[in-house]
Amino acid sequence: MACNIGGWIAGLGAILVTVGVVFGWVLLPYMIEDEIIKNVVLAKDSTSYKFWNKLSQPVEFKVYIWEVENPDEVQSNGAKPKMKETGPYTYLLNRAKENIKFSEDGNFVEYEQRTFYKFSPELSGPSFSEDDEVTVLNSATMGLVLAADIVDDMWGISAMSVAYEDLFGDYASVFTKIKVRDLLFDGMMIKCKENHENIFWEVICGKMAENYKIGLLTPFIRYDEKNDNYFYSFLNHKNGKTDGHFKVMTGKSDVSKLGQIVEWEHNSTLQFWSGDECNTIRGSDATIFPPFLNEETKINVYSTDLCRSLYMTYDQKIGHSGIDGHRYVVDPVQLGNVSSMPENYCYCPPNGACLKDGANDLTNCYSKTLTSLQYSSGLVMSESPVIFSLPHFYGAPQYEQMVENLKPDKEKHQMFLDVETNTGAPLRAGRRVQFNLMIKPLRCVNITKDLPEAVLPLFWVDEALELNKENTDFLKDIFVNKISLVDNVRWTLLGVGCVLFLIGTALHCHKQTAPMKNKGEVPM
Repeated sequence: MACNIGGWIAGLGAILVTVGVVFGWVLLPYMIEDEIIKNVVLAKDSTSYKFWNKLSQPVEFKVYIWEVENPDEVQSNGAKPKMKETGPYTYLLNRAKENIKFSEDGNFVEYEQRTFYKFSPELSGPSFSEDDEVTVLNSATMGLVLAADIVDDMWGISAMSVAYEDLFGDYASVFTKIKVRDLLFDGMMIKCKENHENIFWEVICGKMAENYKIGLLTPFIRYDEKNDNYFYSFLNHKNGKTDGHFKVMTGKSDVSKLGQIVEWEHNSTLQFWSGDECNTIRGSDATIFPPFLNEETKINVYSTDLCRSLYMTYDQKIGHSGIDGHRYVVDPVQLGNVSSMPENYCYCPPNGACLKDGANDLTNCYSKTLTSLQYSSGLVMSESPVIFSLPHFYGAPQYEQMVENLKPDKEKHQMFLDVETNTGAPLRAGRRVQFNLMIKPLRCVNITKDLPEAVLPLFWVDEALELNKENTDFLKDIFVNKISLVDNVRWTLLGVGCVLFLIGTALHCHKQTAPMKNKGEVPM
């Protein structure tokens, strides 16, 4: 009977091991995977839809402004600019999808995404207010003369060299002191309402009015009907506006393509760059990612701010409030010069030399399309010669050396994304970008004659997201805890089964050998 007990225990252990393997490594993972797919695929009744439709928590949009500490020396003597980072000025950024329309087969969804910014005194802290005055490059003045220089518009350059005094009220410098709220959103006034006895002023303001009417004014300049004047700012064109019409895959037919953009602004490719490679749209809009990621996964994201896609690769394992995940980062090598990245040839500006490593010319991105007739009329004000880099020129050492006081740091300045790999749910993210403008002497523009040639940082932003407790707990309840339960159950079944099998086998063997030992004993 004891021998049978050992056999029963070993048999039970073997059954538990088999059940643990079959259910823990085959059936339960399949059931969990099916449950994840059902909930992450975009559909009106899916769990992911409500988070995708509207951000469940605002993003902290931190703005760091680059002040110039020695503007007079730079202006008059061509000195190297000494930069001072001021900030963060923190805004709460909210995004909401609108005009959402699913295809009949459920494989695609179209939408627009509207963005709103609201200044947060609490997150900015007592040291930083929108009423702070900062000394910065007058990017309106420099941008307009650079725009004319880009298209070799001598008439525009000559007009700006005479009229900038009337337009901006600054007679001696390309640097200015301005309130933060005006620099970022409210705008620096371009004085077209006042009457000036200056034919060039009249022509420039007339051309801005003409471009405004036909929708060709650079996005950084807006017309204010209430004030009947034009204002230049960095971010007003984004506040309360949409970033285009998207058509993306819902993941229904292939969950690995969840969120992948198939059209932007009703086109399957971009129209900004000079080659197919650069005009290819890859990845999602960064509000949703596919599930089942691993260390080999390359995550592509398309940015409307940069008019291009960037990819992220695995960096390290991370944890967030008890949830395990992976960190993916943007490698600055993607911003390499054509000598190191030949495929980047199509990002080079058509009317100028390619930039050095670590920078991307966005002139085409922020410019409007002009006809040859409009070009020939002179005074092109649709060009915006903006240069993109990572903050502090991280990954762009040659540009870092053009100015002083920058301290590039991977941890502080690299773009990253932390995700829960089974669901693709973002846990933390840091979208970090810097916008810059060239300064240099320009023909016929007296105000620029003594400037050094350098790429000057204007400001950088950190779109920071960290999943709050409410959303973290929700993610745990619907996905992570179930996955952990499966892990616990299968290993428990396997462990208990193995122990019982070993105990039963030992008992069985012991009882089998006991009679043999008794037979071998010699009676006294």
